[in-house]
Amino acid sequence: MADGTTFFARGFEYVLGRLVATTDSAANSQTEALLRAETLARRLPGAAAFAVRPQRDGTEVRTILGAFGDVPDDVIDGLAGG
Repeated sequence: MADGTTFFARGFEYVLGRLVATTDSAANSQTEALLRAETLARRLPGAAAFAVRPQRDGTEVRTILGAFGDVPDDVIDGLAGG
């Protein structure tokens, strides 16, 4: 994590018929984020793992590492590079 990249898993649940993010779980590595997402997806409709890398201009680049179960379309689009 020397480059400042942070990792987390985010769980998704259905609220009024729509998938919404409800649970975040910090992780120390890409592998841990994926494992946490997989674990969240066992008790929630779905989950995804992310990496966030800060940029020098103050912005950040968010990368979707993987998804499990039901996740919003924009997460799936990010996995496909779209």
